[in-house]
Amino acid sequence: MASSPLFLFLINIFFLLTLSYAEDAFVPYEFEVSYITASPLGVPQQVIAINKQFPGPTINVTTNNNVAVNVHNKLDENLLIHWSGVRQRRSSWQDGVLGTNCPIPPKWNWTYQFQVKDQIGSFFYFPSLNFQRAAGGFGGFIINNRPVISFLLIL
Repeated sequence: MASSPLFLFLINIFFLLTLSYAEDAFVPYEFEVSYITASPLGVPQQVIAINKQFPGPTINVTTNNNVAVNVHNKLDENLLIHWSGVRQRRSSWQDGVLGTNCPIPPKWNWTYQFQVKDQIGSFFYFPSLNFQRAAGGFGGFIINNRPVISFLLIL
């Protein structure tokens, strides 16, 4: 019985169904948004930095990853981070635009959670309130394609 073709076929189907319920990867980031002194134009001035970096760190994920960015607002003003060009499927309240998001008050934090679904390319993020974008707080957002996953069906 154990060597019958029907039994082997059913075992293969069972393993394929078991593997197909795997979740997409979860990628966490921590952002501490604060002021630092930098010289982007050759003259020292106050800029908005993320994790004491100007420009901020690059987010590097793979399509279909679940992204969680915990933003700690260390500024003395409200803050929103907008993910420019990143589609917000089923998470439009995470896009960082005033009206769909409430601003993050000073000394508070907010975790943006969204999935970068079926999208690849280079994008960027930036603060979307007032003229904060001109003061910094921006960085790159790269969504890589998934490697081709080949499988062998043994009958």
